[in-house]
Amino acid sequence: MSKIVVIGSGINGLSAAALLAKKGKSVTVLESATEFGGAVRTEEVTLPGFKHDLFATNLSLFAGGGVMAALKDDLIRNGLEFVPSAKPYCSVFPDGKSIGIVMDRDANIATLTRVAPGDVESWKSLTAKLGALAPHLFPILGTELPSFAAAKSLYKTWRAIGTQGLFDLIRLLLQSSRAFTDEHFVHPETKALAAIWGMHLDYGPDISGGALFSFLESIGGQEFGMVLGKGGADNLIKALVAVIKENGGTLVSGAKVTEILTNNGKAIGVKTADGKVYEATKIIANVNPALIPNLLPKNEAEKPEVAKIKNFRPGLGTMMIHLALSDLPDWKASEARGFNYVHIAPYVDDLAMTYTVAAAGKLPTNPALVIGQPTVSDPSRAPEGKHVLWIQVRVLPLEITGTTWDQVGEEYADQIIENIEQYAPGFKEKILSRKVLTPTDLERYNANLIKGDSLGGSHHPAQFFFLRPLPGWTGHKSPIENLFICGSGTWPGGGVGGGSGLMVANLLSK
Repeated sequence: MSKIVVIGSGINGLSAAALLAKKGKSVTVLESATEFGGAVRTEEVTLPGFKHDLFATNLSLFAGGGVMAALKDDLIRNGLEFVPSAKPYCSVFPDGKSIGIVMDRDANIATLTRVAPGDVESWKSLTAKLGALAPHLFPILGTELPSFAAAKSLYKTWRAIGTQGLFDLIRLLLQSSRAFTDEHFVHPETKALAAIWGMHLDYGPDISGGALFSFLESIGGQEFGMVLGKGGADNLIKALVAVIKENGGTLVSGAKVTEILTNNGKAIGVKTADGKVYEATKIIANVNPALIPNLLPKNEAEKPEVAKIKNFRPGLGTMMIHLALSDLPDWKASEARGFNYVHIAPYVDDLAMTYTVAAAGKLPTNPALVIGQPTVSDPSRAPEGKHVLWIQVRVLPLEITGTTWDQVGEEYADQIIENIEQYAPGFKEKILSRKVLTPTDLERYNANLIKGDSLGGSHHPAQFFFLRPLPGWTGHKSPIENLFICGSGTWPGGGVGGGSGLMVANLLSK
């Protein structure tokens, strides 16, 4: 019987393991940390009773993805419970204005008519465009690249939207967020509302390729809302772990893999830090691709087709600030209290300046802030009447010129709190406790978050789609026979979706 070893228990590793175990495969998951879940982790890091998603929090991709479709009944039976939000996100601005997007097209048109009337018709047009493209775009996220299935899907897309439509789609894939928002919107608020979504995936406003995410996420929030995990994102992890166990799979925490064993160019097992050897016929590495050569014998790691993966580039850094609050922020834009995400950009030029400064190794004065208010939808994450706040600071230097994150992290977090105070007077007085995770801390928690890159590698066009992570490493296969790869460093990229785990499971189920 074949033995499959999964290195790492991130969402994709667990998804692959659950799907394979369900099909009767012998599966062992090895995790170096004390907890399973990788970058999906919930802990009480401030005060007792306050549950914080340390890294990822939005489970929308998983809820609507292929792993959920395949394992829905099993996951729900094992405790998976989602909390949907019909008020997914808003952007707030220095003058007190805001634009909030809800799952109600008419309500959004009313908001835009009040705040950005010149953009109403474009919003309607983009909504229609997403409706027309969604049947062709979203299936690609679950399709191996490159593959015959992808070529077939592209052909179907061409037949459906025509040559001109296909060229328009290719243009969208290559546009920057600034070009996209300048083309469709006239108000600076609406431009920022869309462009901030590019920053979620390491796309500064002037980076080619950011338009797709600005389009999909801004309009997609209206159409699909947002999904959280009941009591914390680790609700999903616990359910996946339970599915693996009930189907005969094994999971071992505190098992740090130090070497992938090979014989005649084939992966045959792994060794852990305690010297234990796990034999395998197939290995799935849910590992940042750039780290894989470090796990291979020297003769394999130095082969040109293997060594080049070290050129896989990280995205810029992220800081997480977790707050226990006595109450939600009193936003100047009072309606912001009801949204799961509050974005502070504030404008496209600010996003561009932040990206440029961070890339140059300096600290941005006004970085983009993604502020999660999960207790708006899920009050079970905090004691009655209290709240947690999830703050993602994007984007930040991977290395700071002349200093380190350990030296300046807390001081910089103070600055971020002051920035929020300008949008929500009295905010600081509501803070009961806080936990700051600098980019350096992110890597300490999870070695895959290299230098605080929370995306598993930059999503710029040169290492995305059929080029992710690099040519020769695509299709979720490595140059080492029987060694497969999954995770956010592979197609379809970042986010809590499980898509690459599904693709690897499909490969190994044949």
